[in-house]
Amino acid sequence: MDQKILVKQAQALTESLDGTKLVPKAVMLVISQETGNWRLWIVPSEDKIDKQEFYRIVAETISEKGISDIDVGSVEFAKSDNPAMRGMGKMIHAPGIGNAYMSNNTFNGILLPDGFVIRMAL
Repeated sequence: MDQKILVKQAQALTESLDGTKLVPKAVMLVISQETGNWRLWIVPSEDKIDKQEFYRIVAETISEKGISDIDVGSVEFAKSDNPAMRGMGKMIHAPGIGNAYMSNNTFNGILLPDGFVIRMAL
């Protein structure tokens, strides 16, 4: 899949999720070093949202907005206390919707995944 298309779709999904109770605090499109597959990590603003509700909102939003290159199976519920997310949140602050490529970074001994930061407001 073309990275530019994935980034644009991740940005569109982030913007669409802003209109839901999910309102992502952090969104990062990461590539798995083991499989080469892209995953979209999303940290919801509401800590009270459980995984079932999270995936329901994401699936409905993808369907309603016609986002075709990202499916709910490639989205991952992430928590703000995830070491990689905490490290990324300390390195970069991007509360809007952006596109910052990060590669081969470590923070406090934690290897941060390669990928695109779409939003980071932790």
